[in-house]
Amino acid sequence: MTTVGVLPAYLVGVLSVQLSADLGFGPSLLGVLVASFFATSAVSAFTAGALVRRVGTVAVVRLSAGLAAASLVVALLARDVAVLVGALVVAGWGNGIGQPASNDLIARAVSMPRQGLAYGLKQAAIPLATLLAGAAIPLVAIPLGWRAAFAIAAGLTVVVLLSVPSASRLGTRAASQPTEAAGPFRRAPLFVLAAGLALGAGTGNAMGSFLVVTAVDAGIAPSTAGVLAAVASAGGAAMRVVMGWLADRVRTRWLLVVAAQMALGGMAYALLGTGVEALIAAGAVLGYCTGWAWAGLSTFAITRMHHGMAAQATSITQGGMGLGAAAGPLLFGAVVAATSYATAWYGTAAFAVLAGVVIVIGRRMLMRDRPALVEAHRARRAGRTRRRRRVPAAR
Repeated sequence: MTTVGVLPAYLVGVLSVQLSADLGFGPSLLGVLVASFFATSAVSAFTAGALVRRVGTVAVVRLSAGLAAASLVVALLARDVAVLVGALVVAGWGNGIGQPASNDLIARAVSMPRQGLAYGLKQAAIPLATLLAGAAIPLVAIPLGWRAAFAIAAGLTVVVLLSVPSASRLGTRAASQPTEAAGPFRRAPLFVLAAGLALGAGTGNAMGSFLVVTAVDAGIAPSTAGVLAAVASAGGAAMRVVMGWLADRVRTRWLLVVAAQMALGGMAYALLGTGVEALIAAGAVLGYCTGWAWAGLSTFAITRMHHGMAAQATSITQGGMGLGAAAGPLLFGAVVAATSYATAWYGTAAFAVLAGVVIVIGRRMLMRDRPALVEAHRARRAGRTRRRRRVPAAR
C-alpha cells in the first residue's frame, strides 16, 4: 500500500522527460508537480492520528489505496499540467493519511521482536516505487508511452486495494479501533525530529525526482538513466530491509545511525553534482543506500519510544517528512532553473549534513524527557491496576 501510495509522484519524476515533451513543462514546473503531492501529504499526515481514532486503522489504509488508484486514472487521462497537479494532490492526501495508519497497523499486528524488520519492509516502499517507475522507462514508456505506465500502475493499485485484509483477519492486536494510549508524550522533541526528517526527506526526494534528468543532462541515454534509477532504488530498498532486520537484533542508538546515514548521503549528492557519468552512477547507488535509507529506522525508533501511540507520534514526524519531501524538489527545481544542476546538488549535500545535526539535537531532547515519560507511564499503569482491583487509593 505504501508503494502504490507514493508511486504517482515518482512516476511523474522518473517519466518527466516524456511528460514534459507531451504536456510542455521544464525543471522548475517538475518541482512544483512533485511538491504538490508531498505538500498535500504533509498537511493530511497531521490529521491522520485523529482520523485513525475516528474510523479505525484498516479503514484509513483502504482509503489511502483507493485514492492512489483514482489519482493514477486521472493522471493517465491528463491533457494539461493542471489536471496532473489535481491528480497529484488527491494522491498526496491519500498518501499522507496512509503512512501513519500503516505505522499504527504494524505497531498493533506485528510482535515487538519483529517490528524493526516490518518497518524496514514498509519503508522499502519508497525506493521500490522509484524502482518500478525507473523500470517503466525502458519496458513501457519508451515502446508504449507514459500513459501506458500510469495505466499499469493503476491496475496494480487496485490489486493492492483488494488485498488489504480485514481487522478480524489481522487478529485482536490489529483491531480497527485504536487501543488506549500507553502514556503521554512530549511534542517538542518530535517537532525537532520532524524538522531534521524534513531536511533529510527533502534531499532524498530531490534525488528521486531529479536523478534521471540529471543523468540525461550529463549525457547518459534516457533508457540507461532509467535502469540506473531502478538499480539504485533496488539497492536502497534492500538496505532499508537490512537495517530493519538489524534493528531487531542489535541494541544501539538508532537515531544516531539515522543522522550518520543522512551525512553520508550528503557525500553522495555531491557526487551527483560533478557531471561525470561514473560518479553520478556511484552517487546514485550510495545516495539510495545511505541518504535515503533511514526512513524505516526513524519510524522504528520513534514508535518504540511512544508505545501505544504510533499513529499520533508518527503523524508529527511523518508530517515533517512530507513537508521536506515537498519543499526539496520545489527548491531544487528553482535552483536548477536559476543556476545549474551542479549548484543544486551541492546545496542538497549541505542540507543533508544539516539534517543529521538536527536529528542529533532532537534525540537529545527526547532522551532528556525519557525518564519523566517512563515514570508517568508506570504511574498510569499502577493507577489502572488499583482501579481494576478496587483497592482504595489510600492503600
